[in-house]
Amino acid sequence: MSNIMLKTIVERASVRKFDKSRRVSEDLERKILLAGICAPSAGNIQPRTFIVVEDESTREQLYDLCENQAFMKDASLWVVVCADIHRHLRAAELTGVQYDYTGILPFTFSVLDAALSLENMVIAAEGLGLSSVIIGSIIEHPSEAKRILKLPKHSVAISILCVGCSKERPSKREKWSYGKIVCKDGYKDVHKKDVEEYWKCFVMSDLKRSGRKLSMHELEELIKQGKQVSYGKAYSSHYTVQFVRSTNEKLSVFLRKQRFI
Repeated sequence: MSNIMLKTIVERASVRKFDKSRRVSEDLERKILLAGICAPSAGNIQPRTFIVVEDESTREQLYDLCENQAFMKDASLWVVVCADIHRHLRAAELTGVQYDYTGILPFTFSVLDAALSLENMVIAAEGLGLSSVIIGSIIEHPSEAKRILKLPKHSVAISILCVGCSKERPSKREKWSYGKIVCKDGYKDVHKKDVEEYWKCFVMSDLKRSGRKLSMHELEELIKQGKQVSYGKAYSSHYTVQFVRSTNEKLSVFLRKQRFI
C-alpha cells in the first residue's frame, strides 16, 4: 500500500458541512460508483445494488425518513447502497435454474458485500478530493425505503452515501486504541480503566472537532460532566432499549417477509 493511500484512509473523517454550490461531476460520480462495483464479493455473486438518487421528490422522502438531517440536502451525490439478492436469483431463473439462495447466510454475505462496496466508495471519494458521510438510519425504516425506491423482494436499503465538496476538514473522532481492538490468538476483553480512558479521549476529541475554546473553569466543568455522563450512559440514552427493541422487531418482520432470514 502506498503512503498516499494509507494517509487517505487514516485521515478520512465524515463531513456534515457541504458546499451546495459545488457539484460532483458525472466523471467523478462514475469513478466512485466503479470503485464500489470493484469491491470484493463472496463467490463473486455481487449481491448489492447502488441507486443514485437525483429526483427531488425521492430525495425529499428519503430526507424525511432519515430524521431530516439538514446537511444531506447540501450534498451533491446521493447513493443508496442496497443488499440485493434479487438480481442473483433472477439471473439464475433466466438461465433455467431455480434454487433457494435465501436465509441468514446469503443475507450475511449481501450485507458484507454492500459494506465493502460502501467503504470502497468512501475511500474513492476521499482520494478524488471529495468528502462524504454515511447515513445509516435508512435501515431503520425498511418498508418505507422499499416503497420509495421501488425495491424488489430480496432487496433492502442498507445506507445512503452522501458525497460532495466539503466546507471544512474536521478532525477525526477518537477511536479505541490499537491495543484494545487488535487481539492476538484470541479475544481480549476491556476493563473499567480502559473504558474511562477512552471516554475521556473521546469527549476531548469531540470538543476539538467543535472548534470551541474553553476557559479553565469550563474545562473543569466539562471533565466533571464527562464523569457523570459515562460511555454507558451516553450510548444507552442515544440507542435506548425501546428504540433498539422496536427497530429489531420491525427489521425482523421485514427480513422474514423478504425471505432474507
